[in-house]
Amino acid sequence: MILSFLFIPTLAATLSLTSTNRVLSKLAYADEVQDAHGAQNLSVQTYSTVRAPEQRSNLLAEVEFRKNSTEVTQEPVALQQQVKQSSSTNAETVLNQEANSMLQAVYVHRKPPQGFLSPYDALATMPHNISEYKHASGNWFGSRDTLDAHGVEFSATYTTDMAGNPVGGIHPGGFTYADNFSFGCLVETEKLFGWHGGYFTISSLQRDGNSLSQKNIGNQFTVQQLYGGQTFHFYELSYEQREFNDHASLKSGRIAAGDEFASSPLYWLYMNNAIDGNPQSIPVNGKFSAYPNATWGSRLKIDLPHDTLARLGIYQVTQTSRHGLNWDFYPTDGVMLLAQYGWNPEFCNPSQSKTSSSKNNSTATSSSKKNPPLKSSKNPDTPLTSKGLTGHYWMGGYYSTFEYAQFNSGFQAPNAYGLYWHADQTVYRPNPLADEGLVLWGVTTLCPQQNISLLPFQVNAGAVYTGLIPGRKDDFTIFGVMYGNFSTTYASIQQQNGNGNPTYELVYEFGYRINMTKFAYIQPDLQWVINPKGTGNIPNAVVLGAQMGVVF
Repeated sequence: MILSFLFIPTLAATLSLTSTNRVLSKLAYADEVQDAHGAQNLSVQTYSTVRAPEQRSNLLAEVEFRKNSTEVTQEPVALQQQVKQSSSTNAETVLNQEANSMLQAVYVHRKPPQGFLSPYDALATMPHNISEYKHASGNWFGSRDTLDAHGVEFSATYTTDMAGNPVGGIHPGGFTYADNFSFGCLVETEKLFGWHGGYFTISSLQRDGNSLSQKNIGNQFTVQQLYGGQTFHFYELSYEQREFNDHASLKSGRIAAGDEFASSPLYWLYMNNAIDGNPQSIPVNGKFSAYPNATWGSRLKIDLPHDTLARLGIYQVTQTSRHGLNWDFYPTDGVMLLAQYGWNPEFCNPSQSKTSSSKNNSTATSSSKKNPPLKSSKNPDTPLTSKGLTGHYWMGGYYSTFEYAQFNSGFQAPNAYGLYWHADQTVYRPNPLADEGLVLWGVTTLCPQQNISLLPFQVNAGAVYTGLIPGRKDDFTIFGVMYGNFSTTYASIQQQNGNGNPTYELVYEFGYRINMTKFAYIQPDLQWVINPKGTGNIPNAVVLGAQMGVVF
């Protein structure tokens, strides 16, 4: 790049003749090159100068040296240039043609040998401030890139939930924290030893802290999603095989159903455990395995036509292992079968409407095979850059052969089942080239067996706005509401025991996630817990808290 700027003034000099006082001004060029790590757009530059034409020979020699000393690995990038001529003499025409050839030779991109970066490429990809780092621990002096090139990726994250209840609950004025430190390794077998489509994952975690819901509020929907299994867990040990350009994959090993079924990235933004991860009624009612507890399992994922997809899973149902290291099978274990079908549409995409209009109005052009139109990543109407209103709709269900304890009997009840429906839709996007906008979402679960399901019916809904505050395009403003009905059988037993008559619990949550860097965030959070535990005997609680996370 620096060498190119040294060439430009000299090149412009070759376009002027000493026999005249005219200036061949404003040699404009626009160039887009592909570096070792991605596209870089070069700005349009303008040069106007008068130099001695004898410098032309030096420039020609330099260009010839570059052409001979470096192997050309891709075709010259198309250059848009315009030379204003004040004379049509043959001499100037020849000079202009030579200048154009030199520009193409100078700006042709040559990739460095595999595994190496030129000093200019390395400088361009190097983080220049803390906000550009993807990990708090940095790049390990280049070791991360080396490991990634060989298909090995290490990860570590720390997350904490802090919460207090200044008002309401069984003991107002409490404060607790819960945290989760996870670490893992992902191995891509193709990079490591040439096996296409294979991914091996191993991970574990450590949890500590206490629950504000248990100690101070007494409600069902725990206000800190990180509480549960506060000890060391060996979590995942799995192998995934992807085929057909990643349109189909089979994953098996020690995995959790909650990572693959009834889960959305939108849920992960919330601090209340009624939403985060999975709707709480599913793991509570059916012993549906979810983080941080894994079991033996296998799932098949297939992308289908028309933006649809299907997932099938089979998982072991067993008593929870305290540290995740009991991998045995027992006669009392059951099997959970899951199925989920989804549709991921995109509405009002500017590129789609543009493409459709172009096809209808320019049949001759679109059908031409001799001179196809050039594609440019700068065009805002290309599918690569413009975004429509995306949505995700899915429904699923589970059936378990495990035997469950009944509320009104000392006997076990075999088999359990449940259904769930989810929808999220981007309803507003101010700029089709950016990710800012408003997403509305909702999920409903139905587990109708009143004798074994604590929460037979649950509804969650919310809104997520990305980039609501100007200048904070990566921040999330979240709102959520969660409602759950308690089992009538469970309620009657509680009433007989003098514990009230549980009916429903309702929680509102509002938060703002500040993504300070690519690897760290903080999220102030406010929750209002209404009718804790559903009995009406516990005062409504206000919860002030925050989530923080760091990726190492």
